[in-house]
Amino acid sequence: MNKIIFQKFNFLFISFTLLVTFLKWLMLVSNSDLISVVSALLSIGLLGSVIFLGASKQLPDNSHFRFKSMLAFILTILGLWGLLLPLGLFGLSSYFITAFPLSGNQFTWLTINRYWIVGSLGILYIALLTIALVMRRFFYYWFQNLDQRLLQVLKRAWRASSLKDLLISYTLIFTQIALIAGLVGGLMLINALINQRLFFILSLGIINLLIPLIELDLLFKLLTFPVEESIKRLKFSLRPALGVGSLLLITLMSNSWYPGSTALSQQTIIVHRGVINGNSIPNTIGSLKKNSRYHFPYIEMDVQETKDHHFICAHDDTIKTLHHRRQEIDHLKLATIKKLHRTELFGKYLKLANRFKQPLIVELKVTNDSDKEMGTRFANQFGKQLLKQPSMVHSVGYNFLRQIKTRFPKIRIGLVTMLNFSRIANYRVDFYTLQHTTLTPFLLRSIQPKRPVYAWTDDHIWSMKQLSLMGVGGQVTDRAFALKKLQFLPQRNNWLLLLNLLTTYL
Repeated sequence: MNKIIFQKFNFLFISFTLLVTFLKWLMLVSNSDLISVVSALLSIGLLGSVIFLGASKQLPDNSHFRFKSMLAFILTILGLWGLLLPLGLFGLSSYFITAFPLSGNQFTWLTINRYWIVGSLGILYIALLTIALVMRRFFYYWFQNLDQRLLQVLKRAWRASSLKDLLISYTLIFTQIALIAGLVGGLMLINALINQRLFFILSLGIINLLIPLIELDLLFKLLTFPVEESIKRLKFSLRPALGVGSLLLITLMSNSWYPGSTALSQQTIIVHRGVINGNSIPNTIGSLKKNSRYHFPYIEMDVQETKDHHFICAHDDTIKTLHHRRQEIDHLKLATIKKLHRTELFGKYLKLANRFKQPLIVELKVTNDSDKEMGTRFANQFGKQLLKQPSMVHSVGYNFLRQIKTRFPKIRIGLVTMLNFSRIANYRVDFYTLQHTTLTPFLLRSIQPKRPVYAWTDDHIWSMKQLSLMGVGGQVTDRAFALKKLQFLPQRNNWLLLLNLLTTYL
């Protein structure tokens, strides 16, 4: 039995990679919540299968899984699946996290409190990962004798651990990350030199084939399964038909990532905080006067509400008080703020923008203490003026956007997110402003072409080209002139799209 399992192990590795790629392709082309849920369940089953087959080499021929053992195995696989999510999960993580459903209120709360939430979860994750690495020989010892009590196996795995072993484990993980980055970077360089669409698509296939195999290699090394020889045979002695056939299948599916249009999407240029190349103070009437003369499609700026319900031009949620302590703007009255800082009212800013015929994208800033009717109040004060150009409003506060839309249906509202997390495509908004570094083709395709996606903040030429190739509708930038002058041949810059594979796998 063990001999048969050992012989089939190479085929399992390739099959696992093919099936994982198929799940990614299926989620991409279907854009279905149900398919995402089914894919998540299947990925758990695939992970459990490959672990079971690898670990089963330790089983005596007469060994059988009992109910408690099977239940413990399933629970352990679920925990391992969760630990692999932040590490890419063979490229599946970027699909699952953007398909996770959240209500508008939940999304707003998570976004507002993202710093301490991400920090806390990061610390918790590192702690859990460290514990898992300390206990990494659990499967190895357990499958040697299924009749052992789990507590005995855990004690044995603990005694086998050491600080040196933990450092080796983390070194293996960082080595994998470097290897993946090197593979993607190397293929990017070759594509930049060759400039052939066919080789670009082949590069996608190579990446989607090799990186899951690299990650499986690491996983089995960490679990200390004695399959290194089998993995080596997989890498260096694969039958040509199996290797070439797998690469072709994965390449065909990978072609769906970027269908191959050579026409660039028309970019809407949005001036970030009203400033171009640092030529003025952000969110001020002075910057509006200076840069509205260039007549870019939109100037983006930020608005905060004070305690006594005035709206002022400001980006940060807090300001320094007389005692050099920072306090939230929505806790202070306008008169107090004016004594502390130069303050410009949004009403005056908007009036001048209309006079200059400059459309705005107004970011309505939100905190945990924002008044629950802020959106309605904002719409009542400025709705008619916003429609004159027309200007638009975006915010992380989904309910406030809906309040504005209810009061003035013709005002276009947009969701701002720096997390690119959850099934935001289901929200009732007119456009999206998404953080550009974690924007994936899957998330972009789930939203467009019905509604435009604007990427922010794009200040590097490479990033501008990459996002143009991806098909975003516009870019929020501090370098509006550079984006306006941007000219390049799409077929000569496909290599930039390979950067998205780093987001997918890391």
